[in-house]
Amino acid sequence: MVNRRGNTEMGCLSWLLILAIIVYVGMHVGAPYMRYYRFRDAVDQQVRYATFRSDDAVREEIWAAADSLDLPEEAYHVTVERAPSEIRVFGQYVDTWQLFRYSRPVHFKLNVTGPL
Repeated sequence: MVNRRGNTEMGCLSWLLILAIIVYVGMHVGAPYMRYYRFRDAVDQQVRYATFRSDDAVREEIWAAADSLDLPEEAYHVTVERAPSEIRVFGQYVDTWQLFRYSRPVHFKLNVTGPL
């Protein structure tokens, strides 16, 4: 006869709990890194199309990307340098990840160069 009392294996539940903890920690700790990669991608796109735009227009689009990603104030302070054959955008900022009551600052440096 089969015993059908509704018992579950603790192994399965413990693996689900471990998976949930990993996802939770990954979302909170990984969020600043994900914002940085999205910001870098937006800056890279602006550098790619900079031949058709002025430095001020490129800077304004970078500011809009920083604003939409809700980055810290330092991310808005980017420098756009244009040479005869290339354009360079660089800056740096500090973001923070938080997990419960523990927080840690993370330093990000942005340096994107592209041809004109």
